[in-house]
Amino acid sequence: MEDIPTLISKIGIEVIDSHAHFFTYDTIKRWIDSGASLERLQNRVSFQTDMPQLTIPDENWDAGQMWVDELDKYGITAIGMMIGEEVWDEFNETRKRFPGRFLGYANINPADENAVDKVKRAGRAGFQGIKLYPSSWNFHAYDDCVYPIYEEALKQKLLVILHFGITIGNQANLRYGNPLDIQKPALDYPDLNFMIAHFGAGFFREVLMLMYQTHNVVMDTSGSNNWMNYQEVDLTITKVFERALKAGASCRVVFGTDSSFFPRGFRYNILQEQYNAVKSLLPQFNYTQEDVNLIFRDNILRLTNFKPKND
Repeated sequence: MEDIPTLISKIGIEVIDSHAHFFTYDTIKRWIDSGASLERLQNRVSFQTDMPQLTIPDENWDAGQMWVDELDKYGITAIGMMIGEEVWDEFNETRKRFPGRFLGYANINPADENAVDKVKRAGRAGFQGIKLYPSSWNFHAYDDCVYPIYEEALKQKLLVILHFGITIGNQANLRYGNPLDIQKPALDYPDLNFMIAHFGAGFFREVLMLMYQTHNVVMDTSGSNNWMNYQEVDLTITKVFERALKAGASCRVVFGTDSSFFPRGFRYNILQEQYNAVKSLLPQFNYTQEDVNLIFRDNILRLTNFKPKND
């Protein structure tokens, strides 16, 4: 069999992005059909993200090919995609065309009557995880209605990703956004892995406490992390990594970019910023390149058993 060389990213190491979004024309259409205001979304994007404006995907875009081109441009081995039901078929076709380049996480709303069947479908389709949005979909992560989802995720050996805290969508209800809600399910399902997105997106202190109180909860680093602007203390991405590594160690911090829309594509600036932050902290923690590799590649492989193309 032909040997496939390991992809080395532009920062000089192998990188797997654990957290991105497979958005297409159908995604935006579904948002609008559900009553979302495109104008309000455009305004929030302009003022609260690093995109000057939201570019609506063209109906004829080949999203899969566009993402592979981005991965190749920056030398990224693979990328994990949050998948809405409206892009399921297109994403599965993309995975077949480009094996070993995409991890899949199915968005699951516990309010859907067939939510458990969707988890089962994700597992049988070879997805690596599921994604829950408690603050956007108005449920506590410990609610009884979510437990059958955890049960099926465990059966299917899927990673459970949760977005707590603030979000670009203005419908988020922060009463459901506290990561501490996952403590009880994490204790009830000790063999199920949970990953909290964006360092908790404003609930950073709570995520750090979970590092002490649980063994099967990790945090991902994805996004601009502009939640730092809404804290009572001044934070930088280096300070966030310092506290995360002190609380959770390198084995519980998972790199991601939260890449989503074109023409922005892969958020290389986030990779650069976070890599530089981690490298600057190596002497403080007596870390080696092995710890760097855990954060930027190996942790997500351990959590999902994903096989990249070059493995």
